[in-house]
Amino acid sequence: MKISRLNHIGVLVADLDGAMTGFRDILGLELERTERYGDELDIAFLPCGETDVEIIVPRAEKGWNAEWLAEHGPAIQHAAFEVEDLVEALDEARARGARVIEPAPRPGAGGMEIAFLDPEQFGGVLIELCQRAG
Repeated sequence: MKISRLNHIGVLVADLDGAMTGFRDILGLELERTERYGDELDIAFLPCGETDVEIIVPRAEKGWNAEWLAEHGPAIQHAAFEVEDLVEALDEARARGARVIEPAPRPGAGGMEIAFLDPEQFGGVLIELCQRAG
């Protein structure tokens, strides 16, 4: 599997403004853009070198991310590794014993194709593999 870089870390929070205060005012990261991901999430993108910090806020009380937030509280939810070929990377991950959460890549935020690996195999951190769409 060819990982080209850490694309982003996903920080799941209930309060976007509160989280932005720390990342912007204390760390000096600038908001590049926000994106609504379907009906489920609002995501703020803060570049840090070649890696983004994604601040993710569930838009509803139900749904996978809202349930994760309720169970784990606000925290780094996932680390996303960019790969050259996502389908090939998933096949290789499966061959190495990874439990892939989704059967195939799906559209993600920021123009990416994404797939997730079971966090139990990574010390509780959800791992996302991603590839630029197109």
